[in-house]
Amino acid sequence: MVAVPRLDIADVVDLVNHYAVRARAAAGDEAEGYRPLREVLAPLAEQVGDGATEELQVLADAAYEVFVAAGDGRDVAPVVNALLAPAGPTPVLAPGGDVVWEVPEGRSPLRGALGVTLLDWVHTRGAERLGVCGGRRCADAFADSSPAGRRKFCSATCLNRHKVAEHRRRAAALEAP
Repeated sequence: MVAVPRLDIADVVDLVNHYAVRARAAAGDEAEGYRPLREVLAPLAEQVGDGATEELQVLADAAYEVFVAAGDGRDVAPVVNALLAPAGPTPVLAPGGDVVWEVPEGRSPLRGALGVTLLDWVHTRGAERLGVCGGRRCADAFADSSPAGRRKFCSATCLNRHKVAEHRRRAAALEAP
């Protein structure tokens, strides 16, 4: 068995936003090169291996679907389960009382880590705190850890762009004859 590294939800969001094909296409940066996984996940990259870009895209796209389903208000359980199933992670009680996850040899620890992190997030915080940016030319995933839990944009930049565009739209409507 191979240990599944612990990822923070911010690591999952970062990986998804760097490698998911739909998110990159919406931002218009699919022609740009991909940052190496060791830059995206820093010290955790050693635990999951570098992986080919195509493999990372497949994993990121699978994880991205969880954010899409959550943002659409659909049940995320089938999507999270589909992400987890190929890795086959198994929880194990460690000597100190911590729960660690393992995948069988030959299976992807990164897929297991993505799935387990999203499973834990949905279990503890709820799927309604996951989504896809509501920005006009953005489809980045986000995880809302704010107290109110009503986030609709991936960043303050996208929120501000949206507010400016809405202001301009209203101003133009007032000026129209």
